[in-house]
Amino acid sequence: MRFTIVLFFIALLPVMMLAHWWEFEEKQQPLLLARVEGILKKAGIQDARAELRYLDLAISGHAPDEAAVQTVLREIERIGPMRLRSSRLGIPARLKARLREEDATLEIEGWLPDQGAVDSLLSLLRQTRPDLRLEARKLRTSPLVHMPEGEKLPFHVGSLMLSPILAPLRVPSSLEIARSGDQLVARGLVPDDGLRAGILEALRAGPHGLTVDATALRVSTHALAAPFTEPATLLPLLRSFFSTPSPGSLRFSADDNPVLTAEATRTLESQWLTLLRPLTHGRRAELHLDYYPSLHHFPGRRLHTVLPPAVQQAVTDALADPFVRFSPGKSTLAREEEARLASLVPALLSAGPGLRLIVGGHPDPNGTPEAEARLAMARAEQVVSFLIEQGTPAVEITPLAFDPVPPGGKHAPAVTSSVEILIE
Repeated sequence: MRFTIVLFFIALLPVMMLAHWWEFEEKQQPLLLARVEGILKKAGIQDARAELRYLDLAISGHAPDEAAVQTVLREIERIGPMRLRSSRLGIPARLKARLREEDATLEIEGWLPDQGAVDSLLSLLRQTRPDLRLEARKLRTSPLVHMPEGEKLPFHVGSLMLSPILAPLRVPSSLEIARSGDQLVARGLVPDDGLRAGILEALRAGPHGLTVDATALRVSTHALAAPFTEPATLLPLLRSFFSTPSPGSLRFSADDNPVLTAEATRTLESQWLTLLRPLTHGRRAELHLDYYPSLHHFPGRRLHTVLPPAVQQAVTDALADPFVRFSPGKSTLAREEEARLASLVPALLSAGPGLRLIVGGHPDPNGTPEAEARLAMARAEQVVSFLIEQGTPAVEITPLAFDPVPPGGKHAPAVTSSVEILIE
């Protein structure tokens, strides 16, 4: 009898095991999985998956942060008999940026795998928009972070993750150059290093002797191209504009008319307008010019003479009245003017070979420009010829026709229909 009972239970054992397995598979396992899935959902795990093979648990999904992962692991451990065989919970790499235009600050937040990725991102953003201040206090790192498929570090301009950030950072190019004391200060944003270098070279090439401060002139690959960012058209204008002894200021931007403020001659004005035409593309250039008869009249002009100071002063005193007067429409020297010129010759000769003179005729601004230029040159040559006849060396005197100054201009010659003698 006992043996029969033993055989019965032995025969019943597989049935009991099958019943136990069915009980676990159909009732207990779904309850365990439901509890795990509830934990994952409550923690904010996206794309969550949980697999339970008897008591071995595997979970995966995208967590919002490290705290969510720790919460899931802690709650699962409390359930009891299960063993967490595999956890593939991770934090998707993500970035978000907000541009605060009021203080030129770019706020960056999100998750990256390590500090190297952060450094790569910030370096690229500084190159892209060096004019912005970067605020990355909300940018966090974790070894749980995984990069999107196909995204590789270090970051570059073509990185897919950066496309939503970089696209809004495109900004119009700008250029402003102004004089501040003994400096030319350049500021703005240009598209490439070559253009920046060309701008600095053009500024330094002039005779003004000013230093150039370009710390605020930055390069950005996200600065939009504009007509004034073409080196072939911008640099000739800059070389001409800053070729004077006392250069002025200029400003270019994508949204406004170009503005030039400077001391100029009529000849320079014509050059600048010609050079501006391909830069403006139909915009009206605003010119605020203070006209002089020539570059030799500009403030800050440096004399080329090598005369000792005492000798130079003696010539300056002799030329206290530098104007030689002519009758309107005439280029013939009056006798009284010849006599005055003759009285200058001893002082000019005593100065020696270091003296160089500019003899320039002033045209009448109300006359025909071409005819007045010819008359002004004829008068200057008449004065030079007389001085040479009196013994002044011809190689040291240069005759010129000065530019007209608009009627009423504050730098118009003190005497109309005249020739002015200047130390070069």
